[in-house]
Amino acid sequence: MNDSSLRPVGGALFDLDGTLIDSEPQWQIAQTRLAEQAGVTWTDEDFLATIGRPMPRWAALLSDRGVPGTIEEIIAQAVAFVTEQIRNHMPWLPGAQELLTEAAAAGVPCALVTNNAAAAAELVAEAAGVFSTVVSSADVTEPKPDPEPYLTAARQLGVDPARSIAFEDSVSGATSAHRAGLAVWFLTGHTADPQVPVDRTLGSLTEVSAQDVLEALARERQSALGR
Repeated sequence: MNDSSLRPVGGALFDLDGTLIDSEPQWQIAQTRLAEQAGVTWTDEDFLATIGRPMPRWAALLSDRGVPGTIEEIIAQAVAFVTEQIRNHMPWLPGAQELLTEAAAAGVPCALVTNNAAAAAELVAEAAGVFSTVVSSADVTEPKPDPEPYLTAARQLGVDPARSIAFEDSVSGATSAHRAGLAVWFLTGHTADPQVPVDRTLGSLTEVSAQDVLEALARERQSALGR
């Protein structure tokens, strides 16, 4: 696989929350605190229903229930809490750091693609030190499940979406990647049903090696060259 003729023309594009890091407990705490401060409820079901969705979705729900401030102000309060938490302790999921480091060392172009805030995305990107591009909620008009985030990242990364792999753990993210034309390698930690076709399901990133990624991208390239 070191043959330069097999060097990928695609890339590996990674979701953030639930794929690389486990910051979702911090988001749930932030949302719950905002609700409690306003004397309203925010249940586990509310949180689970908004995982992977654009941040204005849950902020609007909190606002509708009586949390004060604009949607932007509600989001900013939650972002400030979560970024402080992950700055103090980066909650990497099993296998994430190893896969990122090995993939980058093997020459695989890597991008971070998230509905999260730019501050949180940049913090993780800095800690990882391997991403050639980062696309957060601040960089797109339409977040996941729209294909725009993955199409934007692929364009900035200089790779063909149809020859690239997206690592995702949510229905919203898998839908975004699938609609953008990427192969989807889906982590089943939150749901076993991504609701779109996927190329591979994973219990965790410990099940994937850089060699797996290289071989998948090389097969895709060879297939494309053969058409």
